Amino acid sequence: MRETQFKVLVHLGQYVDINLLEKGIYLTSRPTLYDKDTTIDLIIEKGKDFKDMMGNHYLSDKYFESLKQCELVDVSLVGMI
Repeated sequence: MRETQFKVLVHLGQYVDINLLEKGIYLTSRPTLYDKDTTIDLIIEKGKDFKDMMGNHYLSDKYFESLKQCELVDVSLVGMI
């Protein structure tokens, strides 16, 4: 068996739908997996870079405000290879 480390975005212990952060914090049963070295600051930086390239109508300040209320927690996936 092989164990792989990831991080997932949560708010108050519940998985967060990253695609809806523009509207607020919405929960999901399918978390997005992030590299184990990912931080909230890195997601914010990438979001700001995307916003600079695509314009303000893609990501508003609400996205970043919602993201700052969340945290990334460690998870492990175990699978057979």
